[in-house]
Amino acid sequence: MSLSALIVARNEQNNIKECLESLSFVDEIVVVLDRTNDDTKRITKKYTKKIFSGSWEFEGDRRNFGIKKCCSDWVLEIDADEIVSEKLSFEIKKNILDEDIDFFYLPLLNFVSGKKIKYGWMACMAPDGKFCLFKKNCKTWENESVHPNYNLKGKKGENFTIPMIHNMSKKISDLIVRFNRNTSLHARDLRQTKSNYNRLFSVRKIFSRFLKCYFFRKGYKSGIIGLLVSILCSIYPYVSATKALTKTD
Repeated sequence: MSLSALIVARNEQNNIKECLESLSFVDEIVVVLDRTNDDTKRITKKYTKKIFSGSWEFEGDRRNFGIKKCCSDWVLEIDADEIVSEKLSFEIKKNILDEDIDFFYLPLLNFVSGKKIKYGWMACMAPDGKFCLFKKNCKTWENESVHPNYNLKGKKGENFTIPMIHNMSKKISDLIVRFNRNTSLHARDLRQTKSNYNRLFSVRKIFSRFLKCYFFRKGYKSGIIGLLVSILCSIYPYVSATKALTKTD
């Protein structure tokens, strides 16, 4: 079975080289650059010729575009700040040989400031895994600006045992930048879908999200960063709704 790696990126000159170097085991690398104006394209040219530049309003559109450009039987969607270890590459190559399976869930191991953060995550900041390995025609993304939904068809394989490395924030300030970007994009989606903002201004929801992230998901085990992540996750809907209502994103 052949395998394509798909990277959708925007201004990732500080991350993409390490990602690309971890993909030597795939049959092709496809890179979609969205409104990129830094050195990402120059760096990428050393690893693949399949580079597509453009401008897409929705994340789902650019990801669907990238999937169509992949020529292999299987697609591995990977972000520019993610890395496939040698052990994970062996597990990927072994599992895609199963012709009865159509997609797999891969766990993520998130890092902030070089520290492994295993507890407390919620999807608004960073997932703890994702369905990013699939046969080409088995996944379709929907049109949303941030963390869009997607549709999968076929049979799910067993979850992987080796996680993919996600260097999501090299500094605490990067975590704040990610929060600001994600809430702004979510605010745009809220306005376009004409969602009911009132339900997002619930103070009770802020506390319930904090409890879920910090206690139920054991964010307290990640120390001060776990506390910060829990706070950001708890206020995510409130801040997004405020930006949507005031149009300050």
